[in-house]
Amino acid sequence: MWGGYGGHVQQKSSLPLQKKTAVLNRLKTARGHIDGIIKLVEDDTYCVQIIKQIAAVRGALDRVSRIELENHLEHCLVNQIQAGQSATAIAEVVEILGLRHGVA
Repeated sequence: MWGGYGGHVQQKSSLPLQKKTAVLNRLKTARGHIDGIIKLVEDDTYCVQIIKQIAAVRGALDRVSRIELENHLEHCLVNQIQAGQSATAIAEVVEILGLRHGVA
């Protein structure tokens, strides 16, 4: 959901600069792959090549997701629990895990 997270108050990320840089680099790589996939489709490229590029994008996005999840568990979740918001924290983690595994 854009602009909010399941109706919860949106908080700022606590992603350290080094991890933020890694996330941005992976996202830019994925964007480049997507641009390449579009070109491949436009050029009627053999489907196996397109599928390989799609797998590369998924891999990059999975790595971004893993970094963000680790950060959430290390920082945001802990802060929510310490602030007495355990139910919200648990609900968010359950939702995140559902999204990562296509269950949402």
